[in-house]
Amino acid sequence: MVLCIVVGCGTKTGNKDGIGMFRIPSVIKNQGEQMEELTTTRQERWISAISRGDTEYKDILQSERVCGRHFASGSPAKHWDKHNVDWFPTLNLGKKEYRERNPKLAQERAERAKARRKSAIERQELEAAAKRKRVNEGGTRIASLDFSENTEGTSDQNADAANVEMEPKDGSSDFASQTFESHQSENVASTSGISAETQTEAFDHLYRKTNNHELPDVDAETQTQAFDYLFRKSIDSRAPDRVDAESQTEEFDYLIPTRSGYQAPDREFFLADERVRFYTGLPSYEILLVMFEQLAPHVSRRTQTLNKFQEFVMVLMKLRLNMPFQDLAYRFAISIATVSRIFSAWIVVMDAKLFPLVYWPEREQLWHTMPMCFQFAFGKKVTIIIDCFEVFIERPTNLLARAQTFSSYKHHNTIKILIGITLQGSISYVFETWGGRTSDKFLTENCGFLEHLLPGDMVMADRGFTITESVGLKQAKLVIPAFTKGKTQLDPVDVEKTRGIASVRIHVERVIGLLRRKYTILEGTLPTDFLACNPHGPPYAQVPMIDHIVRVCAALVNVCPPIVPFD
Repeated sequence: MVLCIVVGCGTKTGNKDGIGMFRIPSVIKNQGEQMEELTTTRQERWISAISRGDTEYKDILQSERVCGRHFASGSPAKHWDKHNVDWFPTLNLGKKEYRERNPKLAQERAERAKARRKSAIERQELEAAAKRKRVNEGGTRIASLDFSENTEGTSDQNADAANVEMEPKDGSSDFASQTFESHQSENVASTSGISAETQTEAFDHLYRKTNNHELPDVDAETQTQAFDYLFRKSIDSRAPDRVDAESQTEEFDYLIPTRSGYQAPDREFFLADERVRFYTGLPSYEILLVMFEQLAPHVSRRTQTLNKFQEFVMVLMKLRLNMPFQDLAYRFAISIATVSRIFSAWIVVMDAKLFPLVYWPEREQLWHTMPMCFQFAFGKKVTIIIDCFEVFIERPTNLLARAQTFSSYKHHNTIKILIGITLQGSISYVFETWGGRTSDKFLTENCGFLEHLLPGDMVMADRGFTITESVGLKQAKLVIPAFTKGKTQLDPVDVEKTRGIASVRIHVERVIGLLRRKYTILEGTLPTDFLACNPHGPPYAQVPMIDHIVRVCAALVNVCPPIVPFD
């Protein structure tokens, strides 16, 4: 089988199209000088048309062929027919056809390319300026934001008056829950017209009926008679007095558990460590019990239906699985308002008693527990690894709060939290939440983190933390990955340095992931009720509920085994 010698031509002998294969013409030397000169010129034209670089050492005159696809008539002309188009190959020679260059078109193309380069540079400069602006962009603490409703036609005085009306008078810690309960009680009183005295008589009548029958559960007929009595008394009286929401809740709490034989989860339910890990996130039942014994003396019971252990477990289930309050109300056979009050009361006490587990260790303690991966890369100088994470929230109705919480990175309303971990993987710093608009630099410089640094400390962070000057004022050092700064790639030294930083800084990402996976309340979208606070109330009411939640979750994570094992 012989292939065509022309570059890019795949014709071979024995093809089905009947294309012929022709030898490269040889030089005729025995018919005079004129014939020899003519055939030599023809051979050179053939070799030039073939345009191969191996013709000098390859015996192309004997073995190689040129197919008929390279001739207009399908075959070469005779050697004496010099002016024939097929005197040498002219078609399909594997060469590009170049058009004559037009200087005007070339100049226009050059101008367009120059304009594109200029616009690209301007776009890069605008993007860099926007990034620099976002890096230095300020923000506001969540505790300083007002999440009350705000409409365009409302004046500042009306907004302040609305805020005062919504503030609780008794100084309770759960401002959002009490607002919800007050609205519920107002709706019940306005729609049914039932006075407190009439309802009390109805429940007393129900209580006497159940005691006379001496049954553990309330009979359906007895409940029907009681509510019929309640309905008749409401129609006769039409009293305008409103019923206290808390007393209603306690009376309904009495009815719900006695309606059936359902038993809410108790100590016996959590004796298995697997259930403790699933519902609370704690490692074992012993740790759960020790923690409960430390917290129980400081919390008063919010309902007669549940004991303190059940209330404590219910709060942990909310943090761990992010169950809706309605789901917890069904599981523990209480009302939604009671669940809200229990959660608010316990989360404040848990924050006060468990937050000491999140502490900044001494330098000697860090040296004794430093993993070998840090010692190989940075010696014994690294003190803390910091990073920020964001949690989605509902869209606030207040325009200022909506603007301060909108994150250009997440394209959603969020809250931002600065977290710091030790080299062993335990959380050593987390304090308060900020609006999602706040930059990492502004948050770090204004949240009080820098006050913990000592001379000689080394802080490891991501590229967004451009706080070298602020850390340097504390005589500490900031370690961040290298920037390209307009270069196409990093220097070999910077590449090795960045690789070493990334290999150990990934631990803070793992801790953040562990925190959010273990307590999924930080993975969902938080309601604005958790962000509201009462600036004129007691100290614990001046802190948003989300701050308590974040600190409690961080403390609970520190109780679990660390992610970086001891060497």
